[in-house]
Amino acid sequence: MSRDRFDDIPEAFRRAFEDSNWGRGGDDNGGNGGNGGNGGRPPFPPRGGNGRSLFQNRTFWIFAIIIILLLSLSWIVDTYTNWLWFSELNYQSVWFKQWVVQVVSFIIAFVLAAAMLLGNWHLARRRAIKGTPPFNPNFLQFAGLKWLINGMGLFLAFGFAGSGSAHWRDYLRYFYQVPFGTADPIFNKDISFYLFNLPVYEFLQGWFMSLLVMTLIGVAAIYAINFLPDIQRGRWRPFQQPVLRQHVAVLVTLLLTVWALGYWLDIYNLLYSPRGVAFGASYTDMNASLWALRAQILFIGLAALAMAYNIFRAELRPALVMGGLWLAATLLLGGLYPGLLQRYAVEPNEIERERPYIAYNIEYTRLAFGLDKVETRPFTVGDDLSAADLAQNEALLKNVRLWDYRPLQATYQQLQALRTYYQFGEVDIDRYQIDGEQRQVMLAARELNKADLPFSSWVNRNLEFTHGYGLVMNPVNRVTTDGQPEFFIKDLPPKVSIDLEVTRPEIYYGEMTTDAVFVSSGREEFNYPSGDENVYTSYEGLGGVPLNNSLKRLAFAIRLGETNVLLSDEIDSGTRVQFYRQITQRVQQITPFLELDSDPYIVVWNGRLIWMLDAYTYSDQFPYAEPIGNINYIRNSAKITVDAYDGTVTYYITDPNDPIIQTYARAFPGLFKTLDEMPEGLQAHIRYPEGLFNIQMQQYLKYHMEDVRVFYNQEDKWAIPNELFDVEQQPQPIEPYYVTMPLPGTGEPEYLLIQPFTPAEKSNMIAWAAARNDLPNYGQLIVYELPKQELIFGPIQVEGRIDQEPEISQQFSLWNQRGSRIIRGNLLVIPINESFLYVEPIYLQSDTSALPELKRVIVASDTRIAMRTTLDEALAALLDAAPSQIVVDTDTTPDETTTTDTTTETPVVVNATIDELVQSANDHFTAAEAAQRAGDWATYGAEIDALQSDLEQLMILSGQE
Repeated sequence: MSRDRFDDIPEAFRRAFEDSNWGRGGDDNGGNGGNGGNGGRPPFPPRGGNGRSLFQNRTFWIFAIIIILLLSLSWIVDTYTNWLWFSELNYQSVWFKQWVVQVVSFIIAFVLAAAMLLGNWHLARRRAIKGTPPFNPNFLQFAGLKWLINGMGLFLAFGFAGSGSAHWRDYLRYFYQVPFGTADPIFNKDISFYLFNLPVYEFLQGWFMSLLVMTLIGVAAIYAINFLPDIQRGRWRPFQQPVLRQHVAVLVTLLLTVWALGYWLDIYNLLYSPRGVAFGASYTDMNASLWALRAQILFIGLAALAMAYNIFRAELRPALVMGGLWLAATLLLGGLYPGLLQRYAVEPNEIERERPYIAYNIEYTRLAFGLDKVETRPFTVGDDLSAADLAQNEALLKNVRLWDYRPLQATYQQLQALRTYYQFGEVDIDRYQIDGEQRQVMLAARELNKADLPFSSWVNRNLEFTHGYGLVMNPVNRVTTDGQPEFFIKDLPPKVSIDLEVTRPEIYYGEMTTDAVFVSSGREEFNYPSGDENVYTSYEGLGGVPLNNSLKRLAFAIRLGETNVLLSDEIDSGTRVQFYRQITQRVQQITPFLELDSDPYIVVWNGRLIWMLDAYTYSDQFPYAEPIGNINYIRNSAKITVDAYDGTVTYYITDPNDPIIQTYARAFPGLFKTLDEMPEGLQAHIRYPEGLFNIQMQQYLKYHMEDVRVFYNQEDKWAIPNELFDVEQQPQPIEPYYVTMPLPGTGEPEYLLIQPFTPAEKSNMIAWAAARNDLPNYGQLIVYELPKQELIFGPIQVEGRIDQEPEISQQFSLWNQRGSRIIRGNLLVIPINESFLYVEPIYLQSDTSALPELKRVIVASDTRIAMRTTLDEALAALLDAAPSQIVVDTDTTPDETTTTDTTTETPVVVNATIDELVQSANDHFTAAEAAQRAGDWATYGAEIDALQSDLEQLMILSGQE
């Protein structure tokens, strides 16, 4: 621009114009332009007070460093304190590897994103400045715009880096993966490709796609800024500008290439297609959708090549043609053709077209949920329940669970909390060797609820009230005359009435301990109340981080937001800070890649209280496996123990065949131990988790059908039966329950988790499943199938029979009219020999009381129902209701009268007088009553049989007289 044309411009504008690079030939690279050759320096460089650039100002850098440190302080403190915490647990190598993977993935993602965004945006700015049309204002020369580009690029790069590092678990599994050993049926790739590789590929494809889109938007915006006047006049032709065309062509080429890779990955995602009659790739997917994806890959790939041609020469027509072909393939091959094929080729011949794909779905769903190892056995249904059956199952009857865990929790809270600040979590069910025999018990830990402390202060919350104390335990089948549980362990300090010791009852780590405390301080800790006084203690364990220097105290003061950590005289060099005390949170801090079961349970072992947790590995990427929720592969891969006193966490692998847990074991050497390394006392308390069993049984309702035609027609689909539960007595699915009983055909009782089944839309029982809990058979699943031609009552049918029993119905109505309410407990269906015993406890709760009482026990067999105060009385009443059929053998002499049981046809010879038989019957009856009170069912059965024999002989003699 000539100086003559400046004459009519206002002075202020002229000064601004002269100070800028507008109209100069120079650029950011220092090219020498007109008016002094200012080159590429910013037109308005920010300067400090001494005229130096802002970036040359020492004060600026000091201030910037202080700001960065303040913003990073929380992260620095958390990192340091977490390192201390992991070091105390001897898991610092586990933490360090996770931390390194996250930090490295963040840095790599940040560098890639920043390089892509800032590199392209600044390149676009420089090229746009060079290509600025004459007489157009050069907006891109403003220094503020450069700051804006940097700020926006770094901000977006930070977001992309956060997204990239969030997938650190996927990277870990990818680099340490273990082959599954089984290939998918379509592409013949090992299952590990879908579990470990495909998630990483899909994330990276989406990540680069988003990054390229953001880069392209920024580049287009930067070029557009420099052509604002032409855009406003409608005269901008972007592809006539070589600098713009070339840059955009490169980016679009990359974008289309990454897009084509996405279609390639979608081919493998066909194995998760929900289109067909079964989950996974169907006939239509393999004969239409697959070819549509291949066509889309081809046309997008050709479009990428066509855009690459535009780097050298402006020619959009080939790219537009390829885009049109891609659109046609998407609409016709990907949309219209699959619908037509499904409607006119598949649906009329669906079973034949889909047969192989249904078979794949059955096979891989069973494999993914561990159903392929389920053993099926027939269950023969014989005669109705007898005294002999009960006598042969004495161990089972001693472990029939009368206490439902839900009303029992309220009972615990009312009878054994003892102080308002104690609280019981969910009641657990387990088994112990007591007096030489296995007994099933219910137990719960007494934890501290600080919200109910009578006086809440910082000292009370953090130094004095630091832990819960003790536990409560009762047998599942014993009830007092008041309808309350008979306790094995109770009160403070623990009073134990069995051969079990509780020498370390303090609970510093539990299900409800969510706060941080300071132990081994200068202040004694409250241990438990004793009458009008309290008993105090000092922590003697190694749990927690020692605050043995000022730096640690300062770090935890910042982390916890507590200045008292620095100011308190009672926190000294021997004090330890315990945090992450909630056991689930504690375990997840160490191994966030494991999914934990929702029901940890407490175990008494060697006098200590140990928490036992179940851990799962799972995926939603198992090919052809029908998902339940967002899971289509799951294993109970590990057991975890947490010491309630010192917080020690130990991991044991329970499923060494699971490739996911093997992968984690490779990534973290020394983290996991084998199950054989678990102490025998703890091995005796491992149990099959209800959570996994529920998921498996939900899938088994349909996937017990292995025949393709039967599966297609859903001819034999099962259901979880309903029961009437709680006050409302509304039908709800029956929960799995633990029992101690021998499996049919075996002699030794064992701890089982069982679940009955009914046919879909019907109420009779069709099968029952058992998960074995005791080593060496832990984890074995057995399903007993009942004869389909016979009617075996299901739970809801038994509930109906109970409601129709006049005596029971009248008693229920009477209770409900007296200011009380009935709570029906779980209905237990218990296999005994070749018959079933149904047991349902009945609780009564006053409208003015929170304490439910067990008032009655209802038992039923195939033909009889009885309700009495105790289980023993109910069983006796159930047996007394059985009819006996007697015949006389007419071929015997009067001295030797015989009776025959119609079921056995065994003659009974009478060789006694009536007085002798009466005395014998009385003796047997007295002995049977004594055995019943003692719960000695073997003796009870024998005495009842002898009594029956005496009565039969008396009837024969009476008939003769």
